[in-house]
Amino acid sequence: MATVVKEKRNQFQQEDVEHIRKASAYGATDDEFKTFLYLCKTYNLDPLKKEIYFIKYGGKSTIITSRDGYLKIANLNEHFDGIESDVVYQGDVLTKKEDGSLHITYGQEHLAFDKSKLTGAFCSVFRKDRAKATTVFVSIKEYYKKDAPIWQQYTNAMILKVAEAMALKRAFAISGLVTREEIEDKEPMEIE
Repeated sequence: MATVVKEKRNQFQQEDVEHIRKASAYGATDDEFKTFLYLCKTYNLDPLKKEIYFIKYGGKSTIITSRDGYLKIANLNEHFDGIESDVVYQGDVLTKKEDGSLHITYGQEHLAFDKSKLTGAFCSVFRKDRAKATTVFVSIKEYYKKDAPIWQQYTNAMILKVAEAMALKRAFAISGLVTREEIEDKEPMEIE
């Protein structure tokens, strides 16, 4: 018999709600703020711990979480059974395993960490209630932001986060939230 994990939902007191609005949802209309709080509660994400963000960018409101927010959602699910991910360089060989996950055999470029040879990243998310892993590969060409210092300094980490976030979203049918990398923007966003 399966054990049911009951997750504690964020239950905000009125003084917390006002503080959250000022600290984490500045500029939100009443309706936007209600949607923000709804998603905080639905996914049990804490805006004061910076697990979820409300931003207005280019005149549009957007609710963002990070890879760590998606990972928290996964960890709260009784069916979560782990994650495997890595960056991929030219010369690496990816082989699809029977369970749908990927095996990587490293090439010379991988071990040299030459960023010009980085092609992307993959992630496989495992669930106890599924025979096949949810696996995604993301290309560095689609996500690299040359004008964003964080992408220049931490290229491997950033593309890996994109792959992990996408796989976690798919594996757990997470909707209503995006990562900042998914937003089509010309200017880098700073979220602290």
